[in-house]
This record gives sequence, C-alpha cells and structure tokens, in this order.
Amino acid sequence: MKKGLALLTTLGLAITGCTTNVFAADVVIKLADVQAENDVETQFEYKFAELVNEKSDGRIEVQVYPAGQMGEMTDILTAVQSGSMQMTRTNPSWLADAGVSSMNLLALPFVFDDLDSANKVLESDVGQKILDQVEESGTMVKALGYLEPSGRYFFFKNKKVANLKDIAGLKIRVQTNDLATKMVSSLGASATPISYNELYSSLQTGIVDGADNPLKGILNMSFYEVGSYVLDMPHQYEASVIIINSDFFNGLSEEDQAVINEAMEEGAAYFKQISDEALEGYRSQLEEKGMEFVTPDNPQEWKDAAQSIYSDFTEGNEDLLQEIIDGQK
Repeated sequence: MKKGLALLTTLGLAITGCTTNVFAADVVIKLADVQAENDVETQFEYKFAELVNEKSDGRIEVQVYPAGQMGEMTDILTAVQSGSMQMTRTNPSWLADAGVSSMNLLALPFVFDDLDSANKVLESDVGQKILDQVEESGTMVKALGYLEPSGRYFFFKNKKVANLKDIAGLKIRVQTNDLATKMVSSLGASATPISYNELYSSLQTGIVDGADNPLKGILNMSFYEVGSYVLDMPHQYEASVIIINSDFFNGLSEEDQAVINEAMEEGAAYFKQISDEALEGYRSQLEEKGMEFVTPDNPQEWKDAAQSIYSDFTEGNEDLLQEIIDGQK
C-alpha cells in the first residue's frame, strides 16, 4: 500500500469501533475497555488510536470498544491473553490476580501519600521494573505503560460514613479481585463482588450500601443518582496499565513496535493533561448533583486497619515495597 492511500480513521468513527478506510489496514488492533464512553481513559484510547494511525500512515488501525462492549474486565483480560483481542486498559490488582504479584504493591490501600507521590514512583526505575515483570511473569501480555492514577473514594447510598464504626457491617461492592475484597473486609464492612455494569442497579435496589470508585467514575456512571455521600479520603491511587498481547506485539516489525511505543508515550502525556484539567471539576459537579463529601473523623484509623492486609500481598516483594515507600520521599 502506498503512503497516503489509507484514509485516517476519525475520532468520531473510532467511537463506534468502525472504520471507513477504502483500503484495509495492514494491521488491526482491537482495544476493549469497561470504562464509559465519556471517561478520560476512553479519550486516551481514542487519542492513542489517532496517533497510531498517523504515525503508521494508516498501516495500523486501532479499533476502540469502550463501555463493556466486549464484556467485563475478566472477559477482556482473558481475550487479550489468548490473542483474540489485542489490547486493553486495566488496573494493577487485575494483573496481580493474573500472576504479576508485584502489581499488588501499586494497589495497596494508602501506599501512596498523594497523587504527586504516586506519579513520582510510577515514573521511576521501580515503576518500570514492575512494568517489565508483567511480560516476565508469563501472562502472555506486555505492559506498554501507565496512565496517571485516579484516587479511589468510598461512596454510600444513604449513610453518612465518617469512621470505621459507621462502615461496619455495610455491604460494599468491590471489584472481583482478591485485594479489593480483603481491603474492604479489613475495614469491617461486608465485601460484595459485583461486576461494574451491575453496580448502578445493585445500589438502586439495595443489594449493596456503597462502593468505591474514582470521582470521574461516580460522575460518568451517574452513581450520584443512587448515592448520597462520598468519604472525602482517597484510599488508593491505582494507575491504569495499558497492555498488549505479547505474541502480537513481538510479531510486529521494529518499525511498528516503535509506532505503538511512541503513541503510548504521547498518549499518556495527553491523558495526564486532560486528567489534571478535569480533576477539580469532578468534585464540583458531584456536589451540584447533590452528593455530600464527608470528612473522615480520623484518617489514621483507616490506614491502620488497612495495613493488616499488607502481608498478604507483599510476600516476596518486600524490597520493592520499600523502594516504593522510599521513592516518595
């Protein structure tokens, strides 16, 4: 195919996962996610698709399938590992469950002091070391890079929670992974694994009393319609990790691998920009929607309780954990 013959896939058309290229691309990458259509992480994915198309002169087409079109995260991860899907965006705790134990370190509650500390670690040698272990662990996927973390907050349907006594016994929806389940249990609540697409109805019908999510997720998924209170204390700064099937990536030419890596680097910088710009807006919009942010009575009691699960998820990675702690100083 001569350069310039392939028509660029526009951002709008990428939303449907379709293309109107007159000539088929040499390489097609299917990128699936569970995030909402209007999520900033989905915006990154469209930007990544645009950058790959431009840098490859249309030879590589990235088709984006957001909002759970290809199933829940467990389904998507399995598809990427098998090669029937090529790429996704996921969280460290999912990769830990897939066999990359060091990824748990990035998902531990309160392991990062704040967003700046999390970014500092992810951009350091230890952050890269953990990324490298994704492929080394035999997962059949390669980690291309991180996206800036989002703080996760507990939110509740109709109870104002300010301390551990308030959360005791409440049914809290958790992601279907081990760390999330044990974290919520350590706080005295009843961990209830439910798929993301079922969370709204579960809150609405009272199957669960609350959940945790980044503020953008609470807004974009309209959880403010079925929730009233947000505990104003991010308990995790869990970065997204962009992964690609290893066999697929290693089968590309060096030129095409460079295209993917360059698009990842530029796309991550774009994501940081739009994420930082949107951050304060999430809080004000949720308050306008009627949600109340509740200041915790004693943040340290939450940290102390959550610390009890650390030993379950750091065995064999104690030195890496210390590097993460030292890297924030």
